[in-house]
Amino acid sequence: MLRLLALAAHISMSAGAQPPDWHRYSVLTEAGPEETPPVIFQKVNRLVYNEHKIQRGEYSAWHLAKVYRTTAMSLQTTNNDEMLVLYPGKKVLVHNKDGQLYQVRKASETLDAVVGRWYKDSRQAVRFKEQIVMVNKLPGSAMLEDYEFLKGARLLLPKVKMIFDTYSFPFQDGRPAVSSGYGLRRHPMQKTKKFHEGLDYPKPWGTPVFPSRSGKVVEADWTEGYGMLLVIRHSDGATTRYGHLSRIFVRVGQMVQRGRTLIGRVGSTGLSTGPHLHFEVRDKNGKAHNPRTKIGRR
Repeated sequence: MLRLLALAAHISMSAGAQPPDWHRYSVLTEAGPEETPPVIFQKVNRLVYNEHKIQRGEYSAWHLAKVYRTTAMSLQTTNNDEMLVLYPGKKVLVHNKDGQLYQVRKASETLDAVVGRWYKDSRQAVRFKEQIVMVNKLPGSAMLEDYEFLKGARLLLPKVKMIFDTYSFPFQDGRPAVSSGYGLRRHPMQKTKKFHEGLDYPKPWGTPVFPSRSGKVVEADWTEGYGMLLVIRHSDGATTRYGHLSRIFVRVGQMVQRGRTLIGRVGSTGLSTGPHLHFEVRDKNGKAHNPRTKIGRR
């Protein structure tokens, strides 16, 4: 067979024919764009989704929602992230519809099982199922039988929203500057190396302080190096600490609301070199975590 092919090629060449242009049959093609252009999300009516890498200047979920023709709540719910802090290089899942873009967790997961996570009432479940079938263009038979999905499949859940019980900045004027980060440092007053278990936010004396997360006040008093310290316990047992306050406006046992209840004012009480808020996040076992990694999350 190989000899016949070689002979045929030789005859073609001898007759003056041009050699085959093998490049026409190459599977190597020029790489396409890494991301689908946002204009596609705006002009196409069907569901479109993609992984988006945050660029400089993309500062919030609300900004991305406008670009991709969806809602901030939809992006927050899809990514299970309040997206209060976006930084260049961070990857988020974006789409162009109102609702949660759900990823099927295991092989043979059924539509009824997905619906059942959100609605137990039969009437509401049927209505929700109809909406899922319609927006995802599933076959009509999905309403009559327990439709199965492949693991990893994406499914839009219309109008599903997540209520976030997450950490936010303890101020109302956006993202504050940090004068001393989390980790090992040389203490500015004791002049020894110590582990700094929180973040220091430099602010003018008297700046209003608000709860980073809703919860119950469990401590509000003078505490050693913290000076005037306020501690709030949250629904999962974690706590946040607010140190060096000049004033405290809440009492032990009081319930406070994230970003709404005025709990105190910035000061420089305790071991402090100037007015700032010392802010900590601790888990239910009392272990300190870097607050930077908790903002917008639980």
